[in-house]
Amino acid sequence: MHGAGEPIDTFVLDEIPEPTPADLGGLGMGLAGWGPLAPGAEPFTDWVLMRMSAAALALPDVTMCRGTYPVPVARPYVSGQEGVGVVVEAAPGRQDLLGKRVAAVTIQPFGSFAPLAVGISTIFEVPESMSDTDAAGFLIPSHTGYHVVHRRGRVQAGETVAVLGAAGGLGSAVVQLCVAAGADVIAVVGGSDKAEFCLGLGARAAVDHRAADFVAGVLSATDGRGVDVVIDPVQGEMGERARDMLVPDGRHVLCGHASGLRPIDPHFYLRNHTLVGATLGGYPRDEMARIHHSSHDAITKLFESGQYRPTTSRCVSFDAVPAALEELASRATMGRVVVTIDD
Repeated sequence: MHGAGEPIDTFVLDEIPEPTPADLGGLGMGLAGWGPLAPGAEPFTDWVLMRMSAAALALPDVTMCRGTYPVPVARPYVSGQEGVGVVVEAAPGRQDLLGKRVAAVTIQPFGSFAPLAVGISTIFEVPESMSDTDAAGFLIPSHTGYHVVHRRGRVQAGETVAVLGAAGGLGSAVVQLCVAAGADVIAVVGGSDKAEFCLGLGARAAVDHRAADFVAGVLSATDGRGVDVVIDPVQGEMGERARDMLVPDGRHVLCGHASGLRPIDPHFYLRNHTLVGATLGGYPRDEMARIHHSSHDAITKLFESGQYRPTTSRCVSFDAVPAALEELASRATMGRVVVTIDD
């Protein structure tokens, strides 16, 4: 990625040098990704080099491209936030992973849309029973979803939960995790095909906001009671209205902004509502490592018991990535879209 604009106009296939351990040795890690070391800082040393087989597309690939991502990302960079591959080089603390097939988070400029990418910190071996295309989009939605549902949202068995954007990458993970926790789940989606998709993930009901008012639909699905929790990776106008579905003492968990960010009306306190922010960031590095390992252990058990599954819905080739990102940005996709990578 060299410029800024819509993916269909801006993404280019380019021949670039592959990253090497020497390239990483003088770099640190910040909110915007890899970068030159600040004075007195230590190099970032929790990495592996992965020979990639597949990578997942995500909304940050679009917003980084447009230049609207919350943290500016320096050009040029390779896009892609996560993927799966075989470890060919590793930092000293990760030598045990050499030759192993792993799924990992990737950070710019060394993203996952390349034959060789740099995985950092959130790096886990892939179970033999999981395909490359499923593993490519497994980590970020499942780990973020677990954090949203359990640590921040504190969803309990018997509670009723409305999930906005429920057919998306994060939303589809949240639906499954809430169902596994014993909650009654109502999916809010845009389209009948997405409604069927979410019902297949275990939601009791699905409300199509394109067909009718979604607040009225959720209230109808709860016999007028409303919901205990709204999990919201959408925000925007839909997020504003979603609090009308909450019972007193209800929780609105804000975990994304697919429809943009708006100022929050402070009158939510008059209804005894709680607004909860949820993102996998802002913690010290040691705490992040503990969180990811705890989440991964729990999610792996759910995967092995059949209570959680990756939601890869489509695989595309490298040259189809810009068009697929346009579809993702326009909410025409479900679950995860994955690009297969040939060396």
